[in-house]
Amino acid sequence: MYRHTHYFKVDSKIVRGHFHHVVGYTEYVIGTESFHFHIYIGISTYTDHTHNYSGITGLPIKTENGHYHKIQGILECTDDHEHKFKGYTSEEISYSKGKETREAFI
Repeated sequence: MYRHTHYFKVDSKIVRGHFHHVVGYTEYVIGTESFHFHIYIGISTYTDHTHNYSGITGLPIKTENGHYHKIQGILECTDDHEHKFKGYTSEEISYSKGKETREAFI
């Protein structure tokens, strides 16, 4: 399995009259071609405050042209509130050089 990343852009649920964009690229591929997941991490900002987020994608969801992953989680609590988010990565992937070293043996 070769290293690849997926772009994602998901909006959080509205809390206290605002929502956050959860945007970024997945990191690390852990597993085998048909049984793998990715790590994602980032910061989402809205006016005067930020929320950190991180998570692990779901397993690949096959399509005619490749695959995508489910992402969901909760933005870290800031100013006594938090936001839930869920969505999917893009199907389109970007490859990086070298063979991935993290593999899951089943």
